[in-house]
Amino acid sequence: MARHVLGIDAGTESFRAGVFDRSGKCLGFGVSPNRTVHRHPGWAEQSPRDWDIALVDCIRRALQESRVTGSDIAGIGVDGTSCTVVFLDGTGEPLRDALMWMDIRAVKEAADAAATGDPALRYVGGGNVSAEWFPCKTAWVKRNEPEVYAKARTVFEQTDWLALKLTGETTANIDTTTIRWFYNINEGGFPVSLYRAMGLEELLNKVPSRIVKIGETVGGLTREMAEKTGLAEGTPVAGGGADAFIGVIGINALRPGTAALITGSSHLVIGITEKEIHARGLFGSYPDALLPGLQVIEGGQVSTGSVVHWFTSGFVGADIAAQAAARKCSVYDVLNGQAAAIPPGSEGLIVLEHWQGNRTPWTDPLSRGVIRGLTLSHTPAHVYRAILEGVAYGTEVILRRMAKEGVRLDSLIACGGATQSDLWMQIHSDVSGTRIGIPEEQQAVTLGSAIAAAVAAGLHRDLTTAADAMVRVLRWVEPELGAHERYRELVGQYEDTYECLKDASHRLVASLG
Repeated sequence: MARHVLGIDAGTESFRAGVFDRSGKCLGFGVSPNRTVHRHPGWAEQSPRDWDIALVDCIRRALQESRVTGSDIAGIGVDGTSCTVVFLDGTGEPLRDALMWMDIRAVKEAADAAATGDPALRYVGGGNVSAEWFPCKTAWVKRNEPEVYAKARTVFEQTDWLALKLTGETTANIDTTTIRWFYNINEGGFPVSLYRAMGLEELLNKVPSRIVKIGETVGGLTREMAEKTGLAEGTPVAGGGADAFIGVIGINALRPGTAALITGSSHLVIGITEKEIHARGLFGSYPDALLPGLQVIEGGQVSTGSVVHWFTSGFVGADIAAQAAARKCSVYDVLNGQAAAIPPGSEGLIVLEHWQGNRTPWTDPLSRGVIRGLTLSHTPAHVYRAILEGVAYGTEVILRRMAKEGVRLDSLIACGGATQSDLWMQIHSDVSGTRIGIPEEQQAVTLGSAIAAAVAAGLHRDLTTAADAMVRVLRWVEPELGAHERYRELVGQYEDTYECLKDASHRLVASLG
């Protein structure tokens, strides 16, 4: 009897596959790089043809490292970035590169969506609509690339593309359709009135009619993919979702009172609630997007780890690089050490991390990044620490909005790249005044997909049972009271920075055409 499961996570920077046993222990991991193209400011695209290669490669690498045979994989789970939109023709071939989750070109279309005043907009608190969302991006393609839109027979997201490649089944998933397409399972599905008001009524004939739940079996692995990957034909493939939301499963933040802090190129804060909540500055709440009968509330930041990478890859001096080389460590290790010696507040620096705009609470794609308070005494380590703090301030603003709406928060569970920095996790804890759990398995999104696979394979009864069995918290980061008091004032400075500069940012972006 097959005893292991495979989780596949299609991330921004790479495709990752992990082989896990039914207790959640990772036995092998495979990584295959992704390439994002930015043809214009605010644009971001990837090629599904590149995904074809990466998907097979990461699976083969994971099997090789785990030394588990393909026939011993009982189930496969998938997740992808969201909202990453794919356009396929009648033969299943891509008509253009996918519009990535971080692509914010659809600013006008987002304004058009907000102007409809449709009841479905309660998912965004009745306020601004993010240019990242599905109807906005598809409306942009219809308006600017009508030949692509007309030829498209299937329009869906990256997670659904993964399921199609593995099983041959054309489906959409309950998670991404709910969180980015305005789908509501309790109110008949897609809000036809919104799509009609945006001139997209025919789009509902292009999206898949079958909506699968997380952990539900989409279908069996095709013979072609079995031959390419070494997996067994017919292996059940589970319904998946957006990477960050699948990460909530992978860190077992599935009960009210605990929120997930999903970190990577971006940050997401995701909480589970029993009551329906709709408020300005938050997304959701989404019914059944993760678990049947429960609501999901969301806040997020577009650029977080990507800003850190931008700084360390382009602006770190040769001396820091030389220290890293001499110590045989990364530049992050050197900067973390130097930044830890700098007091909270980075001696007067405030960073607004809006390099790609703001997702929440302002939902402002035209806002831009700011480094404020620079003097000649500041070093690269000051700027580095200020970026870490600026991201944490943005997260805290989201947490405060959630608390205002009655979302109970006793602790955060974090996963992703930021957890590799003890300094950044301590800053997050100090800024929020909340303890943060760090899971044993840091590839939590991949584990989340593996948990869904375990349910589809029948190794565990449901998602909560599987998560309880397969997830463990390694340690807790506790807030320091003195630092928290200092940061309370600085969060206000962060908010003031946005409010004072937002109009100027809008004018600057407009001047660039």
